[in-house]
Amino acid sequence: MKPLNIPVLLLILLLGAGFGAQMLEAMAARGHSLPIAGWLTTAVLLVLSAVLLAYGIPLRRYMLESAERRERPSFAPRRHQIDLPTAYRTVLLARACAYTGAVVGGIFTGQALFLLLTGTGDPLRAILPTGAAAAAGITLGVLGVMVERWGQLPPEDGDGEAEGAGAGG
Repeated sequence: MKPLNIPVLLLILLLGAGFGAQMLEAMAARGHSLPIAGWLTTAVLLVLSAVLLAYGIPLRRYMLESAERRERPSFAPRRHQIDLPTAYRTVLLARACAYTGAVVGGIFTGQALFLLLTGTGDPLRAILPTGAAAAAGITLGVLGVMVERWGQLPPEDGDGEAEGAGAGG
């Protein structure tokens, strides 16, 4: 499995920001009330980030221990265990979180910028929760990329393969 493409994620973030700003602009032009992200959105995104981190840390520990054992082989029992299906699911969750964070973070960033630049939103009730949701979405995306990188297998010596595969890949 190829690693996540960071420029594609940034493009998704920018397209989402444009969509979020355009959506609010179109609704304001028609005289509709503007949908504002609440604090619950930020909380849900942060909980999703915490779940991803809770699954990613054991994967990181296992991969670090594996790298240490490659350098200094040992017959001692492993300190950290993770099975292949769990590692693979963690990498898939990380990839999904990276894309979700890019989309959601982009949309809320565009909305927050629209509210800030046009002055139509109350700073405490509209701009701050929307900006927090944007920051939580971007945090989820960055954390998704990090955890996905933690699950990368090193290139094998005997295969002649130049690039590392994802866990289970």
